[in-house]
Amino acid sequence: MKLLWDLINPGTDSSIERKDSLAILTVMISAWSFLLFTIDGWRLSHKNWQGAITYFSNILDSNDEALCAAACEALALVFESNCLEKFSSKTNDSNKELKDNIIKQLRSRLSETGNERISSQDPRTGFNSASATLDFLEVLI
Repeated sequence: MKLLWDLINPGTDSSIERKDSLAILTVMISAWSFLLFTIDGWRLSHKNWQGAITYFSNILDSNDEALCAAACEALALVFESNCLEKFSSKTNDSNKELKDNIIKQLRSRLSETGNERISSQDPRTGFNSASATLDFLEVLI
């Protein structure tokens, strides 16, 4: 999981230089999310995932729908893990603010797509990850 994270988000001190396509980044985020889903929260290290929420929330502004969907799913799993302090670079006092900011981003994204909302859905299932993530986060508040 740490190796995937280093590929997804190479730090400034990292010797890893990512030159892959958005499709490969999308797959790596989905794989990371799958691994997160399979790990108990208490087994997650505080030092490895700091800044993950900020990184994924920045991806929400991407024009690539698949990448945005992967980031939405990763954010939903992070919030569901109930271990925000392990994924945020901020203090526990700002967790509510963090959720509120992500909800604003998702609302903005959905309002921008407006009538194009259908095009942001998975054509096979009709699932809209941005809308589902927004619904999930609103329930958590």
